[in-house]
Amino acid sequence: MRTVITDNSLCAFALHEKADPKHIYNYISALADAGVRYVEIDFRTVMKMTELPENIGYIFRMFDPMFAELAEVFDFNYILVTLNNMKKRIRTEQPVILEIPGIDTLSHKLFYLAQSQIDGTISEVCLRGPCGMMSPREASRLVHRLKNTVPVPIDICPLNDNKCALDSAIKLSMASVDSLTLCMGATGKYASIEDFLFTLMSVYESLPKEFDMSALCRAAFYHRLIFRSAGADSISNIMRLLDYDIHNLTNADTGERVKMPVSLRDSQYMRRHFVSAIEKMAREEGIPDDIFADLCAAMKHYDKGLYNEEIMYKDNKGLLN
Repeated sequence: MRTVITDNSLCAFALHEKADPKHIYNYISALADAGVRYVEIDFRTVMKMTELPENIGYIFRMFDPMFAELAEVFDFNYILVTLNNMKKRIRTEQPVILEIPGIDTLSHKLFYLAQSQIDGTISEVCLRGPCGMMSPREASRLVHRLKNTVPVPIDICPLNDNKCALDSAIKLSMASVDSLTLCMGATGKYASIEDFLFTLMSVYESLPKEFDMSALCRAAFYHRLIFRSAGADSISNIMRLLDYDIHNLTNADTGERVKMPVSLRDSQYMRRHFVSAIEKMAREEGIPDDIFADLCAAMKHYDKGLYNEEIMYKDNKGLLN
């Protein structure tokens, strides 16, 4: 996937007062292993940490120019400055990400006006705001227009005001926007990384190879430790929804509930009958002991997914009904 994913959960959530710096370190490392390229952090995280993992990039959200010196100490990849918070001239040798509230407010003049207030280089523009429901073609046109407006990469952080932040994120990534800012964990305000990756995997069947679901689950574990969020983690909620959907499938023609043809118990039941049939055949046919021993050894390694593959995944008309 061409689009870079940035996580902003360390700015979106409040760290628990007793959050262990080791857990924060492991959380960031898990995000990196999951395929996140950058994490956005602010002074709250920086003040807790003595070191940060080196296998991921960092964007320091500078709420006020007074934090510029703090940013220099940690040598972040980028400093993020919000247009609304440019109270005085900013001086920095680090690349700057200019955050502009709203998706449709970017203009060539606005970009150069902001650049005139910064003694440094604006290396990227982040547009943060709600998107309306878009078609894939409209998303592609939006990305094309934004890239032609300014001479730097574009990041979009879709907000969920219109209840379509996830949909926007999917379509913008397919339109090859340079970067997307998403949030690990369910906030209701942002599109979550978990929803984004599970949608790519389960709906579009196109999870890019750079993303790793096991690392994402590990990040969800540390997320609970450092934020102490109430309720189940997002991945557990996704699994519960998928399980509910599967068990409540209905026939589109009749409206009747769909009966799944093979359960785990059914599969184990068929395996026992398969083994019994082989043993009976050996006795009736008088198969020599050494050959029967080979058959028994082979049965231990037979393909346990055989029945499910044949019954559930072949294109058989009327299978689920």
